[in-house]
Amino acid sequence: MSSASARCVSLIGRAIRGLFWTAIFAVLAAGGAGLVGQAWHPPGSPVRAELTYPGDAALDARLDAATAGLAEIADEVEVLADAAKSALAEVTSSESERLRAAVERGDEAATTIEASAAELRLALADLPGDGPTATIEYSNATLVRRSSVLAAIEAASGLAVHWRQVAARATETANLTTQIARHDQTVLAAAADGRERRYQRAMRILDEALLLVVDIQSRRARLIAGSEGTVLDEWIIRSRNYDTALRSLYAALRDCSCPGGPFTVEVQFANRDERLAFEQLPPDRRTIIVIVSEVAAGGLTDAVIAIEDARGQIETALVEAEAPEPGASPAVP
Repeated sequence: MSSASARCVSLIGRAIRGLFWTAIFAVLAAGGAGLVGQAWHPPGSPVRAELTYPGDAALDARLDAATAGLAEIADEVEVLADAAKSALAEVTSSESERLRAAVERGDEAATTIEASAAELRLALADLPGDGPTATIEYSNATLVRRSSVLAAIEAASGLAVHWRQVAARATETANLTTQIARHDQTVLAAAADGRERRYQRAMRILDEALLLVVDIQSRRARLIAGSEGTVLDEWIIRSRNYDTALRSLYAALRDCSCPGGPFTVEVQFANRDERLAFEQLPPDRRTIIVIVSEVAAGGLTDAVIAIEDARGQIETALVEAEAPEPGASPAVP
């Protein structure tokens, strides 16, 4: 064999051996990568739970106590939500005692919730788990539970504010409907005196009715935002017009020299104006229901809904904050 042929065979042999060893190294590298991947798991992952077990055990103990406190708060939140819905339903009721009872029940629950939430916040003020190394020291499940507990406490802390809004607006709305009913009764009393020809006394009573209309108008400004016309505004205008017309009629009758007739032109005109104003009055109590709906839209309903939303957040957080099932935590290695 010539020297050229021998060199060619030698080069081919080296190339084959090179490919062989390259393949071997690739297999070894792949196997090593798999071994490294199986051997390396970051702390906080379930497969390396033993690394976070000490931190989880300590943090879970505090979260268990906080969750028990939240469960007690949740019971009071149920009472508060029920009181809010009762207050909303009773604003149009003539039974003021039922509204007062709902407000008192809600006040007590709101006070308890506020104090309990503040106590929990203070107890968890130094709760660990928010530092830069938290994901190394604690498992992800424990950190999620921690977040859920704190979110639930925050939701509970805002309930007292919403309840005070419900109680204040429900009371104001009930007072408004009470004043409207009082106005109507006052006008009826004036009319009774008018039928008995006690015109001067009837006029004084109608002056009281007109003052009630002024008070109702001031309440409207506090309860309904904006200047757009409402059913309550219509009631104010029509009631004031009728009270004024009826008072003018009684004044004309008082000044008439012939009470039994024939009536003067002033009496006839005043009587016509009174009839026209009377025809513009609301026919029944359904107008009051519409008025209350307008007032409720100004914030009462929103506050009740906010309480319901907060209750849902607390219930959800309590479910998420449940401690792991027994045996879920790894044994200490």
